[in-house]
Amino acid sequence: MKSLQDEERLISKAKEGDNQSFEILALHYLGLISKLSSEYKAAGYDTGDFTQEGLMVLVSAIKSYDPNKKVSFKNYALMCIKRRFYSIVKMSQSGKAIPQECTVPIDDIEITDENLNPETQTLYRERLAYLSRKAKDNLSQREYQVLVLFVKGHSYKEISSMLGVSEKSVGTALARGKKKLLKLL
Repeated sequence: MKSLQDEERLISKAKEGDNQSFEILALHYLGLISKLSSEYKAAGYDTGDFTQEGLMVLVSAIKSYDPNKKVSFKNYALMCIKRRFYSIVKMSQSGKAIPQECTVPIDDIEITDENLNPETQTLYRERLAYLSRKAKDNLSQREYQVLVLFVKGHSYKEISSMLGVSEKSVGTALARGKKKLLKLL
């Protein structure tokens, strides 16, 4: 960013829905968000999950930033991001997050369809077990939790409530998880 005026112009355009301005701001702050992400730890969250949350907070910070308040956007955004990260850590420590031992692995999900013959059901179970192993080995804990709950039939809203994250976080984690699994297949 060349100057504060350039940054404020980008923020103004991003508020109006200009995706290119938002992308410039996101790229500019991504390194800082990534650095902050590596400093926080919470059950069920890896650095990528914190980075994703930080980027979502950046969107909110852009929308709610008021340059008339005499606070730089950088300081405002950092404060918002740190507060969100702190909330995640506190929630994780409060026991509101679903403990790992309470989640059901994908391979425990029953495939029962009377229209399928036993051979096809067995084939589906084997494929599901393979996907489950791949998911456990290659997805973050958050992505795996979201995928398992989604496969069990829970809605984004239910999953977000169970895990204490936004519905957008659920959708993003699910999309990232699916993308990772598709690359493995």
